[in-house]
Amino acid sequence: MKKTFFLLFAFICIYNTGYSQTPDTLFNFTAYVGAGYSYDVTSFDYEYGSLNRGGFQGYVRVMWEPDYLLRGGLEFGYTSVYSIEENNIETSFGTTDLNTNVYAYPLMLVFSMSIIENWEVNFGTGFGFSVVKNEAFGENSFSSDAASTSMISTGYYWPVMKDSRLGGELRFTLLPKYDDYLISLAISFAYKFLEY
Repeated sequence: MKKTFFLLFAFICIYNTGYSQTPDTLFNFTAYVGAGYSYDVTSFDYEYGSLNRGGFQGYVRVMWEPDYLLRGGLEFGYTSVYSIEENNIETSFGTTDLNTNVYAYPLMLVFSMSIIENWEVNFGTGFGFSVVKNEAFGENSFSSDAASTSMISTGYYWPVMKDSRLGGELRFTLLPKYDDYLISLAISFAYKFLEY
């Protein structure tokens, strides 16, 4: 009886191992390049009249896409956070013009799922290298710092050629270093450059 159970168990293990993955299963790497408009929805304690919340956003993402629901990859990008150009500001040191530009370089580990065909949902977390450039009293100052960042996005892609797709991506990005929250809309191009 024990021998029969052992043979049955061995047969099931061998059968499942042999047929758990079909030989035509493919793995591929896909590169995404996106560019669009980003808008900072953060509430500021004091808002200058020249506060510009909008700006450019761009990213490059490389995803490993196995024949599973969950995919993973890396993303590097640039996003404008906000800018200020204010003239004739009265300070205790005198009157000056103020030019401030804040932007970030996010580097994230991204996970993606395709809920239905051509529609993707992404979640990323990593570091955002925030940069602040100031010009006042004829002097320039520059500061940068790295802090955690995360994003969630959704995109829809239409096939345009055999290995490429074109679509749009809507995303929400959190840059907690300065409590900035960004919403962006981008045009994205995806190209499957390696398949094995």
